[in-house]
Amino acid sequence: MPEGPGRKSLLRRLVDRLALSYVEDIKWGQRGLLEAIHAIHGDLGRMHQELSEIHGRMEALEVNSRRAAEIGRQIYDEEPENRRRLWALRESEEYELAFSEAEPLVTFLVPTYTSAETLRDVALPSIVAQTYSNLEVIVVGDCAPAAAEEAVAAVGDPRISYFNRTIRGPYAEDPAKRWYAIGSPPLGEGLARARGRWIAVLGDDDAARPDHTEKLLAAARANRWEHCYGLQLINFREGEPITVGKFPPELGEWGLQSALYHSGLRFIEPELTDSIFNEPNDWSMCRRMLRCGVRTGMIDEIVVDKIETRRSSSEAWKDGVVPEVD
Repeated sequence: MPEGPGRKSLLRRLVDRLALSYVEDIKWGQRGLLEAIHAIHGDLGRMHQELSEIHGRMEALEVNSRRAAEIGRQIYDEEPENRRRLWALRESEEYELAFSEAEPLVTFLVPTYTSAETLRDVALPSIVAQTYSNLEVIVVGDCAPAAAEEAVAAVGDPRISYFNRTIRGPYAEDPAKRWYAIGSPPLGEGLARARGRWIAVLGDDDAARPDHTEKLLAAARANRWEHCYGLQLINFREGEPITVGKFPPELGEWGLQSALYHSGLRFIEPELTDSIFNEPNDWSMCRRMLRCGVRTGMIDEIVVDKIETRRSSSEAWKDGVVPEVD
């Protein structure tokens, strides 16, 4: 059958009708898609607002947590009471004797655990060889094995006494936390037993320079400093040693083994709970001395050689790597 104008018109109308239906479907689909996009956009806006509010609350919580921690720390530190104790100490006869006696007794405290060899061959020989001789040396074992007592006996100096605790620590279970408070209990035991007018502390693997006590004591007495410290040379298994020490004291630039302090300050003790605050126990003592107003001075001389056994290099020291201890 031949195709005439009517036939073409019919086909065109059919195609147009089908196309119109298809176009309408597309329009409805686009409209639905746009509505869905707008809905998602609204949801995202609400989510962004909610996340911003949560972030703000978290920041406020962090600020309040830090503030609460600082308040708790100051309460635990007994800062106002320490200040009153310091003022009372300065009014006492005991206080002045540390400056007025011709040759005041100096107590060296040496906490120890399993380093009997270096205790015998390094730490104790460096103390008994001091140019200042009016010393007592108290070695306190942190529930140390028998080798520690044998090391003390081997040095054979009557100025040295030994006491061993029956329980080690107790320290934090987390090895990384344990380092912050290591040695606190034996050091506290030694402080309770000390008879000297001045106190020095030495690690059982470190060596005091021969004039350590003579120079620190002379500077403290001449300037009426209650806490005097010098430089320390830190020796590592790898690389070159570094010299540590700045004034005023700051974390990482001060060490208890390079210090000498008035024995009346023994109320400032090392604490096991320093590990809760991630603060090294010796620096905790220094910080508390500074905050309660202890008169502090420094001499610009190396007074101790520290053998760093827990961090292998000066880079690890400077990076503040926290060693894990047994």
